[in-house]
Amino acid sequence: MNHRWLRVLGVLGLVAMFAAAGQVMANCQDEGPYPVRQCSTASGTPAWFAPKPGAAGTVSATWWVLGAGNRPVVDPTAGVSIAPVDGDGFIDSPNPGVFIGVDSGALTLGAVTGDPNGGLDLVDAAAGTGSPLATGGLCFSSSSNWAIPYVDGCSDQNRSYSALGAGADASDNYLDPYFSAATGGPGILSDYALVDAPMGVLLTESENKFFAIAFFSSTTRLGNPLDIFDKGYDMGAITNGDPNPVAPAGNNNIVPWQSIPAPILSTAIDPNNNRIVSASWSSVRMVRDTSSRPNSGASTDVSGRHVLGKDRNGANVTGVGVEEQPELVSYRLERKPISGSDCDANQPWVSAGLPVVPAVSTPGGTPLFTSVTVPPDTCVRLTTHFGRIPSETFQASPADLPTRNQNRFASQAGNLGDIGYEVSSGTRKIGGPLASDKPILRRATFEQKNLVVEFETLGEMATQSFQVVAKDRRGATSIVATVECAQCSSGVGSEYRVLVPATDLRTAKSVYVVALPSGSISNEITISQQTHRPETPGRTNR
Repeated sequence: MNHRWLRVLGVLGLVAMFAAAGQVMANCQDEGPYPVRQCSTASGTPAWFAPKPGAAGTVSATWWVLGAGNRPVVDPTAGVSIAPVDGDGFIDSPNPGVFIGVDSGALTLGAVTGDPNGGLDLVDAAAGTGSPLATGGLCFSSSSNWAIPYVDGCSDQNRSYSALGAGADASDNYLDPYFSAATGGPGILSDYALVDAPMGVLLTESENKFFAIAFFSSTTRLGNPLDIFDKGYDMGAITNGDPNPVAPAGNNNIVPWQSIPAPILSTAIDPNNNRIVSASWSSVRMVRDTSSRPNSGASTDVSGRHVLGKDRNGANVTGVGVEEQPELVSYRLERKPISGSDCDANQPWVSAGLPVVPAVSTPGGTPLFTSVTVPPDTCVRLTTHFGRIPSETFQASPADLPTRNQNRFASQAGNLGDIGYEVSSGTRKIGGPLASDKPILRRATFEQKNLVVEFETLGEMATQSFQVVAKDRRGATSIVATVECAQCSSGVGSEYRVLVPATDLRTAKSVYVVALPSGSISNEITISQQTHRPETPGRTNR
């Protein structure tokens, strides 16, 4: 017997076991399991994530339904709810209950069990697909679906929402069927029930250098009203990934890894001594299928059944294909103050300006730009956000039923957006007038036959070069290295690492750095102490 089918049967058996015990699994208790297919796809063409880059660390993964995902919040019921939960991100009891988003919640990589430490079954792609050509890759097995324990929410959207709370909340137990009513079909060919949103998958790694991202809609039924068998989501339908070596030519469904976007910064000073920061970077590659699933009855009427919501500019969302989504990616410069000579660990990152939102179809590598004004002595980073930008605000702990139901409607419509699905660049420092051009010596230690000298600047406004100066026990000094500036007059700080041959330091006791032409002198470090400052979280390393 095919072992892949054994795994599917094992999941279904697990569902039956929980039901028989009087408990229900995850939050698609009465339906599904709505698989997220990649190793084995409905189309018969396997797909996988490309092998991670050599410099990448431990891989983490999550997936979510666009518009109602909320990664920082997880299901407090540990994957078991006392009442059915539809695709709106809420636990049904008490109505509208606790908002948990629609995502993979607290799941981590590992086999599907009842343990919260496992469940996202991302397996070796060669074993999962049966092809040695996939060696080194990863793929979601047939065990990854919306009915396993500890998945937050459900991908099947509620279709009978009532603004007054009088209507029954119910799904139709299918993802985007092409029949006119939720009766189990067959029915009249219609786009009436096309309301289940596409999903995103994000892989990150512990070195915070790379990521992999993909977006895809529910499995196409080719407009066939007789086709009611639910196939879930199919990553084999991705069209603009890397070429698949086991598929026909043109089937590009391999999801690549990408470098986290990092901005090139320059600054100017405004009349109030604030820094005008100009940033440029290359857009990410948005790997996706090219699904278009328009709903001719799409509406923002709270009592309607076609509610697909509005984008951040107030325009109606008209369908549930990837191409109908108002955005898949956005970028924002974020800031926090510098405390001493480091980013303030006690302050949160906040947006420094409006987000930059390219079109869904913008090619990867397209140059993007923004300009923001920040106070002097500020840390800056670029955060790349995936999914829809919230167009409506979640009302915390409302006492009245209409407001509570408005929360639920906002989630169903996708207006609460996607929160927490993002990657951030390393930090850059924008110094003030006292810190600009002054070097900060961080490290001076011997490694093999060299002295490693590491220093940084908080902001370079009129710098040409730096001199590394050694001092002996009698106080005599000598220049042992000269370093050209990296930012020079940009106003942005930089980091430097210099190797000085040990033969040039036979009598040296300490070192310091001098910035030219200002003559600004850094702190001094005694070499014999081999001082090495602990790394600061979020600090960019070279």
